[in-house]
Amino acid sequence: MALYAVDDVGDALDATRAFLFPVDRSRWLRLAVVAFFVAGGFGLNGPVNGGSSMSSSGGEISELPEPIPEDVLVLLALVAVVVAAFVLVLGVIGSIMEFVFVESLRSDAVHVRRYARRYLSAGLRLFAFRLVVFLLAAGAVVGVVAVAGPAGPVLSWSDAQILSAVLLALPLILVLFPLVALIDGFTVDFVVPVVVLQDRSIIGGWRRFWSTLRTNLWQYATYVLVAFLLNIVIGLAAATVIGIAAVALAIPFLVVGVAAFFVGGGTFTTAVIAVLAVLLIVYVSLVLAAVALVQVPLQTFLRYYTLLVLGDTDDDLDLIPDQRTAVRE
Repeated sequence: MALYAVDDVGDALDATRAFLFPVDRSRWLRLAVVAFFVAGGFGLNGPVNGGSSMSSSGGEISELPEPIPEDVLVLLALVAVVVAAFVLVLGVIGSIMEFVFVESLRSDAVHVRRYARRYLSAGLRLFAFRLVVFLLAAGAVVGVVAVAGPAGPVLSWSDAQILSAVLLALPLILVLFPLVALIDGFTVDFVVPVVVLQDRSIIGGWRRFWSTLRTNLWQYATYVLVAFLLNIVIGLAAATVIGIAAVALAIPFLVVGVAAFFVGGGTFTTAVIAVLAVLLIVYVSLVLAAVALVQVPLQTFLRYYTLLVLGDTDDDLDLIPDQRTAVRE
C-alpha cells in the first residue's frame, strides 16, 4: 500500500518550485505577508508569580508576604489586557490568512485583500473554533485543580500546595494539550481546504473530513509522524537562515549606532537615544521582513504537502488537480 504522506514529499517540492519560480517579486511580497501570519505560533503563557511563601515552626506561620501594591496590580492588569488583545488580533488575522493561503495555492494567483474579504467570516469562525477548543482544555485543567486542588485563593497557597496543584494538573496537561494541538493542526491542514472547496462551516468541514479520516487512519497516522519530522527540519532551517540574516543585518546598524554614540560625546543624550531608537525600529522591521520572506517557500511547501495528502486520500477533496497532474507527469 502506498503511503501518501511519504510519497507526496517530493511532489510538494516540485509544486513549490513551480509556484514560486521563476521569482515574481510581487507574488513573493504578497505571499510574505500571508506566510508571516500563517507561520506565527502566537500563544500566551501566563506564569503564576507571587505565590505566598509560608514556613511553619511549631505549627505557626512565621511570616506573611507583603501585599502587592495596588498600582502594581493595576499596571500588571493593563499589561495583561494589552498582551491579550494583541494575541487575539494576531490570531484573527492568522486564521483569515489560512484561507487566503489555501485559495492562493488553489487558484495559482495571490490576492491578499480580495481573498481576505471573501473569507473574512470563515476566518472568524475558524478563530472562534480554535479558541473554544483551547479554552475547553484550559477550563478542564482549571476545573480539576479547583475541585481537587488546594482550598483558598491562589495567592494564599503555600509552596507545597502549589506543587501539589502542579502535580495534579500535569497529567491532564500532558494528555489534553497534545490533543488540542492535533485537532488544531488537522483543522488548519485539512478542514480549511474542505471549507474552501465546498463552502462549508468549520463544523461542517470537520463532518466531511471525518469520513475521509476514518477510512484512512493509517495514512493520516503516517502523515502526523512525517509532518512532525518535516516541521522539525524546516524549523531548524528557518532558524538558521533567520539567525544568519539577523546577525548580518545587525553589523551595519551596530557600526552606525556606536558611531552615533561617540559623535554625541559618549553619553546617552536625547539626540543619541532618538537615533538609536530609529536604528532599532528599522533593524527590527528588516528582521521581520527577512522572517516573512524565509517563510514563503517553507510554508508553501508544507501547505502543498497537506493538500496533496488530502487529495490522494479522497479524490472529491482535491483542491489542486491541475498542479497534481503537472508535477506527476
